[in-house]
Amino acid sequence: MVFSDHGFSTFRRSVHINSWLVENGYMKLTKKITEDDKDGGGLFQYVDWKNTKAYALGFGGIYLNINGRERSGIIEKGEGADSVAEEIIKGLSELQDPAGGHSVVKKVYRSKDIYSGPNAGNAPDLIVGFQDGYRVSWQTAIGGAPAELVEDNTKKWSGDHIIDPSLVPGILLTNFKIRRDDPFLLDIAPTVLDCFGISVSDMEGQTLI
Repeated sequence: MVFSDHGFSTFRRSVHINSWLVENGYMKLTKKITEDDKDGGGLFQYVDWKNTKAYALGFGGIYLNINGRERSGIIEKGEGADSVAEEIIKGLSELQDPAGGHSVVKKVYRSKDIYSGPNAGNAPDLIVGFQDGYRVSWQTAIGGAPAELVEDNTKKWSGDHIIDPSLVPGILLTNFKIRRDDPFLLDIAPTVLDCFGISVSDMEGQTLI
């Protein structure tokens, strides 16, 4: 059995999610970011947290600034958070590349719809799935918000898998017939254990044997 949890695709344009949040009023800054600010003001050094509703960190994750969870949270859990999340989902889903007008985002996922288990609460509130050719920027990964919204990827790192999972599906090769038409990532571990005769009754996935 040979498997990979993802495929691969081109990475031609970088998307600054925090810059979009700033542009659309979800993140407030204490100063305007310029080209002189390293990494677009990385590490959230210019964020006005008491007036910020959301922030992006890592590779495509967006967190809501929730009262009681974040140190300076201003959004209340429940309807308040759901409303902001839906606004962001709608806005990002409509985002177009200023250079050419191409769609940038294929889908924005709610973490509660895709994650489960005891540590699901540590996941970002939203996960951005990008269109082919686009990827979250390095600056976003460390909390930066450059002046531009989308820019060319000029680095040698020109391929990646951090786009919408439907565009880079995983790969599974076996020397036995699997019993599902739509195998899922969570099925891999129970399948491996089943190969060794180990019980998988308490796992979320299902054996493919």
